Amino acid sequence: MLPFRVLIPFLFIAGSSLLAVVFALLILGNSTDRRAHLELQQQLDYAFHDQQQRMLQQLDRLNVLYTSLPVTSFLEVLPFQLQHQCLLWKREDEPFLRGRCSSEEMLTSELLSAVPEHVQASGLAGYDPAFFYQFREVDGYLLWLVQPLDQPLLAQWQELYQLPYMELKPHRIIISGEDRYSVPIDAGESPLFLHYSLPRPGQELVQSAIMPLMVVLMLMLFIGLFTAHQLWRLINARERSENRLRQVIDLVPHMIYARDEQGRFILANKATGRFFHVSPERMLGRNLAELTGDNQAYEQFLKRERGLLSSGDASFMEEEVLPGKDGPSIWQTSKLHFNDTDGQPAILSVSIDMTAQREQQRQLQLLSNALEHSGSAVLISDAQGLIRYTNARFRELSRQPASVLQGQSLLRLLHGSVTLRQKQQILSALRKQGKWRGELKLRLPGQHHYWMMISISPVQLDARQHQPHFVLVAEDITELKLTHQKMEQLALYDTLTGLENRRLFRQQLHKAIRLAKRHDTQCALLYLDLDHFKRINDTLGHDAGDLLLTTVAERLRRCVRESDSVARLGGDEFTLLLQDVQHPEAAAQVARKVTEQLALPIQLGSRSVIVTTSIGITLAPLDSENPAELLKNADLAMYRAKSDGRNTWQFYTPEMNVHASRLLELETELREALQDRSFEVWYQPQVDLQQKRVVGFEALVRWRHAQRGMVSPAEFIPLAEETGLIVELGHQVLEQACRDIAVFNTSRNQPGYVAVNLSPRQLKDEQLPDYLDALLSQHQLLPRCLELEITESTLMDQMDQSLPILHRIEQLGIALSIDDFGTGYSSLSYLKQLPVHSLKIDRSFVQDVTTDRDDVAIVSAISAMAAKLNLDVVAEGVEQVEQLQILRDCNCNLVQGYYFSPPVPFEKLLEACNRIESELNR
Repeated sequence: MLPFRVLIPFLFIAGSSLLAVVFALLILGNSTDRRAHLELQQQLDYAFHDQQQRMLQQLDRLNVLYTSLPVTSFLEVLPFQLQHQCLLWKREDEPFLRGRCSSEEMLTSELLSAVPEHVQASGLAGYDPAFFYQFREVDGYLLWLVQPLDQPLLAQWQELYQLPYMELKPHRIIISGEDRYSVPIDAGESPLFLHYSLPRPGQELVQSAIMPLMVVLMLMLFIGLFTAHQLWRLINARERSENRLRQVIDLVPHMIYARDEQGRFILANKATGRFFHVSPERMLGRNLAELTGDNQAYEQFLKRERGLLSSGDASFMEEEVLPGKDGPSIWQTSKLHFNDTDGQPAILSVSIDMTAQREQQRQLQLLSNALEHSGSAVLISDAQGLIRYTNARFRELSRQPASVLQGQSLLRLLHGSVTLRQKQQILSALRKQGKWRGELKLRLPGQHHYWMMISISPVQLDARQHQPHFVLVAEDITELKLTHQKMEQLALYDTLTGLENRRLFRQQLHKAIRLAKRHDTQCALLYLDLDHFKRINDTLGHDAGDLLLTTVAERLRRCVRESDSVARLGGDEFTLLLQDVQHPEAAAQVARKVTEQLALPIQLGSRSVIVTTSIGITLAPLDSENPAELLKNADLAMYRAKSDGRNTWQFYTPEMNVHASRLLELETELREALQDRSFEVWYQPQVDLQQKRVVGFEALVRWRHAQRGMVSPAEFIPLAEETGLIVELGHQVLEQACRDIAVFNTSRNQPGYVAVNLSPRQLKDEQLPDYLDALLSQHQLLPRCLELEITESTLMDQMDQSLPILHRIEQLGIALSIDDFGTGYSSLSYLKQLPVHSLKIDRSFVQDVTTDRDDVAIVSAISAMAAKLNLDVVAEGVEQVEQLQILRDCNCNLVQGYYFSPPVPFEKLLEACNRIESELNR
């Protein structure tokens, strides 16, 4: 099937030709019809004129006949001389006409009355019928020759002049396909018309010529289609050839391009487009400067190519540097002269990118240099084991030049260094895995035995090579082997103390369990953790801490037998592994000995310190045969010892596992309670004895468990501290306390404050001041309505970290109070630096104040010191009226305790305050 691009022009030409021929025929036919119509009009004019001439000639003949014959004879022969005519006459003085016709029917009164009164030579007169007449005056007679214009006369004309059929009609109306001829009747007469069918010679011509013409056109169309098909085949074949050539050019990985005399691209393949980062089509008509912006390179290439065009020479495989979008590249280019399709001279260039090849050569040279100067010994041998290459390091080790090593057998070189078994292992690995790597103890000429790490791999130089070469790379690892042996030794012992480390201890524990089971004895595992080691480390420095650990390690060695193991697991954690323990009491005796030894003072530079330890003890295989399980058991027992006050030991019991599981379950429930906000905040009033009113409250968190009811804070607060959940719990307590005190103060004339305990973790948060500021703004609470309580031990443990945060909190206007004051070891100099507003005397001093004079002295001293430092004092734990009186005597006027009210929920707080103030004012 012909494509549109060929078929449409052909159809356009064929259709245009057909329309032109049809229009030409129509114009010719129309012209012929018009010409035939004019000729018919002329023939009618001629017929009328000729009719007058014949009647004139007839009248002349009758005149001759009249003059030559007597009247009677003339009248007798007259009808025979007339041809459908009439002869009328009268004398000038006679009023009536007389006449003779070719037939008696023609001589009618209408004819006689139609003769014109005036005398004219000739004419056409009358209406129905009209008639031709000729007039003449002869010897006193007036003669008229008359012939009717009727259908017989018209039939005569039709035959005589080859006219169409005509009818004489008095009206002007014509129908389609007809025409009319106006009869030239004398003036004053009614008009008369000849109606006739229009002659159609042009239409007949078109009708007769249309079929032959269509045949000719169809023949021409067929010839044209055939020609177009052949042309299309030629065009298609050429296009396929051009496309094939274009595809071949585009598939070539090298640049193929052509430029004219002005340096403009007239041909470019895809490789050229990729180099210039533009499609080949967009390159056409543009020069090198337009593509790269490098005018200098454009001028150089243009000058060179114009020189080739003028000389007609060609260049082959010459290197040139082409500028590109990614920078200049090195190409080998061949340039040939040719003429473009329009006959213009041009230069065809084929460029091969040599950049990668040059880079490859540079890399090969670099690799060769690196191989030659490598610190590893490199040797290459052929398949027969003959040496083909050695680098400088190998020649240095072998102390032989390349000329001696070249061609030497590798097996001969390694003779005496590789055993038969090693040789078999190497050959087997090369066959199965294609490579071998391992350590060999070699002896090269002039050298002692030393260890080498050797790698042997086959190398295929090219695809045609059936037998590969082999590359041997050797590294001297003699020093590494010695160092590795030392490293293995170090890997099993602690670098600081020289004790066994965790890895070796586990191995020893495995061995001890197996021996205990085999000999039906027991072994004891003691897990030690130094008490408050972090405080010593932070206070005296890490060097002092390391000295302390070293001293502890030496004392632990003195507490056990040679057969026992002492290990440091990390940090301040140690383990003792006692072999062949006959009775648990033996383990307890060692634990007692350890605590006694560690209780002795340790000199750390100029400072003397005493360190204690908590010890957990478990027995194997009594408690478990699994080393990990034993370590866990000893750890649980150690933590039980810490919870019992430290500086003691505890044997593992199954109940400890239950307790640990209980703590894990409690931690899960604690997280769920925080997520569900199940905690409640209760409040214990703080009373001002001088003002006799409640001035504030301490916020105390309570947990109402769905199954167990109220959970003691002593149970979940330490767990929250340990797991870090205390931060979220503290935020929830702060938010609830601020919300409640804001509501509470709206119901009282004198606003109170709420005191909230801060945990050590919260006090490390640098964002705490910003959080408190936002909390006060959220609840529209004055800063003096919030007080934060911090324990004395917390302040001392993290003084440097907490002090900047405390100062920022003080700048907000929030009061700070030291809780449990007197139970720690705070320094008065630190107390002077702290931005605190009040001290809270621990309940342990208040509880026995009625019976212990020392407690009274302590309370009095704290109150006096606080007064001098302009600090408030709050005594907590007041339960008796006697305690209250003593506190008044000691000038401690702020108190709280069960004497006034236990902690109550917020709903009962207002009632408790009213009751307390009523009792104070009685």
